[in-house]
Parts: sequence; C-alpha cells; structure tokens
Amino acid sequence: MDTLRHLEKILTADRIQVFLHLAPPIYLIGVLFFYVDRGLIQDPDHGLVLLADYFCYWLASAVALSGSPLDVYNNDVFFSFAPAFFEAEGFLPFMYPPTYLLAVLPFGLFSAWVSHILFFVLSLALLAYVGRLIWGSWTGALIVCAFPAVIGVLIHGQNSFLTTALLGGALVALRAEKPVLAGLLIGCLTFKPQIGFLIPFVLLAGRYWATFGTAVITTLVLAALPAAAFGPEIWSAFLEQSKFAATLMNDELVEYWKYLSPFAAFRMLGVPHGIAMAAQVLVGCACLVWTVRIWWSDAPFDLKAAALVSASVLTSPYMLTYEYVLLAVPMLFLWRFAADKELLAYDTLLYMLAMAFILSARAIADHTGIPVGALPALILLAQTHRYWRQWRQDNAEERLAVTPSAASPAPGG
Repeated sequence: MDTLRHLEKILTADRIQVFLHLAPPIYLIGVLFFYVDRGLIQDPDHGLVLLADYFCYWLASAVALSGSPLDVYNNDVFFSFAPAFFEAEGFLPFMYPPTYLLAVLPFGLFSAWVSHILFFVLSLALLAYVGRLIWGSWTGALIVCAFPAVIGVLIHGQNSFLTTALLGGALVALRAEKPVLAGLLIGCLTFKPQIGFLIPFVLLAGRYWATFGTAVITTLVLAALPAAAFGPEIWSAFLEQSKFAATLMNDELVEYWKYLSPFAAFRMLGVPHGIAMAAQVLVGCACLVWTVRIWWSDAPFDLKAAALVSASVLTSPYMLTYEYVLLAVPMLFLWRFAADKELLAYDTLLYMLAMAFILSARAIADHTGIPVGALPALILLAQTHRYWRQWRQDNAEERLAVTPSAASPAPGG
C-alpha cells in the first residue's frame, strides 16, 4: 500500500500532462532514427522507400493503377514488381480484400515515401480527432498521440490508426445517437474482419437495428464497388490469396512472439496447434457472452464501448502487436467513465502496467519466450468488468434507497 501511495504522489496531474506533451515528439524522433538507421532503401525501380509493411499497400495500389489489379493477389507476379526490395527485406504479400485495395488506390499516385508519410499523417490525424470526440476535448487527441502503441504502428507501417479511428468513431456515433453514421463506419471497417467479429452480436444485443442494417448495406455496397472497378474476378483472386494467408499462422511463417492472441500464447508454451486453437475459440466465446451481456443491459455506454474493443482484441487469433493501438479506445472510455469517481489505489498502477506491457510485450516474448501479449487487453477487460459490477451494485443500492420496503406497514395501518 505504501508503494501505491508513493506512485500516486509521483503520477500527479501536472506530470501526466508533461508526459502527454513530450511523448508524441519523442515517438516521432524515435521513428525518424529508426528509418534513417534501418529503413531508408534506394530501390532501383521505385526510388526512396521507407522500410515498413506499408510498402506492400503502396505497391498494390501502384500495380492496380497500372492496369493489373489481379496481379496484386498473384504472389509470384507481385514479387516481380519489386524484387530488389523483397529480396532485401522479405516478401510482403498483399492479403487485404479488394475493398481496401480500392481505398488505398489514390496513394499509388505518389512516390512510395511521399505516399507513406501522407497515409500516416492523415490516419493518425483522424484517430486523434476520434480521441477528441471520445474524451470531449482536445486532451483526448493528446492522449491518443501519446499512447505507447503509436510508435509501434509507425515503425511497422501498418493501418491500425485507420481501423482504430473507424471503430472508435462508430462507437462515438452510437453514443451520440447517430445510428446511420455508426453503421457506415462499421461497414468501412470490414476490410479487416478479424477486428469486428463481436460487432454484429453487440448491435443486436443493444437493439441498434438501424446501425446493424446500415452496416450490412454498407458492406454489400463496398463489396460491389471493387467488382465494378476491377472486374468481379478480383474477389476470386482474393479468396485464392486467403488460402495462402491461412498458412502464415498454421506454418508459423510469422513468429508467434509477434502476436498478442491467446492462441499464440498457447503455441509459445508448446501446446499443440489444435488444442491451442480450441482454447482460442473458448476465449472468444467467453468474450462474446460477456460482451453481449453488458450490451444487453442498461450499463453506461462508456463501459459497453470499453468491453467491446477490449474483448475484440482477444477474440481473433490473428492479432499482432501493432494492433495494441486499438486499446487506446477502451482506455479513453474507461478513464472518461471513472473521471468523476473515486478510483481504487491500484487503478493507476494497473493502467500503467497495461501500457508498460504494450511497450515491452513483443521484446519479452522474443527474448524470454514468455507470452505476455494478451495481458494489456486482459487488464482492461478486468477493469471494465470491475467498473460494471460496481455500477450495478451502486444502482441496486440506489433503487433500494428509493423503493419503500415491502415490510413497511401501509399508510394508516
């Protein structure tokens, strides 16, 4: 307890504000050093390239603009468009659906490094704005930009800012009673389906019929657009590519220490593939039941939002550590919910612990073999559950306080 009190004295509001302002420029300097030290490549075919997964997005859009969209999903042909880069850095196949290919198409109009910078400036700005909307002020944007997972997304060159902005924006729209906008954003999120597995269930549990219907229609329209732009065979090519994508996890072509899912944790501990996947399914089912229960109730929306996103991170086996940025959404909703409440002494410690694991889980798993990737999401799930139980208890006590006891004598009795 003394340690907790000491921590509370250290983590004052003023010091937290200093961290929030210093973290984003520190992240930017770190990323710049990373690219200068390891990432700048002078590709003979494409000029200056920033080393990151984003290169395959840019190359896919450039190939599609050249009139060969089907070649994006033909790995041998796709490799031939940038052999020098892939031979030096490893092959990065394009495994996203045609809806995403259509979305990134405009970025193929720029050179690789300009496109890279433009994509991340726009997507992080969008996420920061969503953070502002969640929190209710620009402090939310600052919290998002200072979130430890931001630097991981920038280094990996992934699209996690965009997916987090879409999911967070949809939840903000639901909270603001804008069901159609929420459905549109959820429909746009379907280019990364592993993130949204729980969403249809919670929408039905929460009786968000208009949002559910809008999301379905948006998904169908977005599926039709690339078929119209590239030809219907583009979907056949993608489905064929999906078979290759399945081998990435089954054959450990991407090392398990790079994942944050329970499946990967079990595999790192030596559990056979089938049993590990069965355990992952059980975790997913538990997350589904728990999240649906909260969305079925009349719990505060901030807790519903935190429950959905935290559980979604654990539900899919194919979640890598750059998806940690998704946890900025439940953390913002939880802090917002608890802002006017008395926190327990260890609340701050738990949040700090979650952020420490976000920064270090990948390195710990790589160097020690100890799978801790799922811990940040589990911590936020536990916090959400505890807040929910406390809310239910407070509500029950309030109802008892205003409801006359059945044992009380009737007036005039």
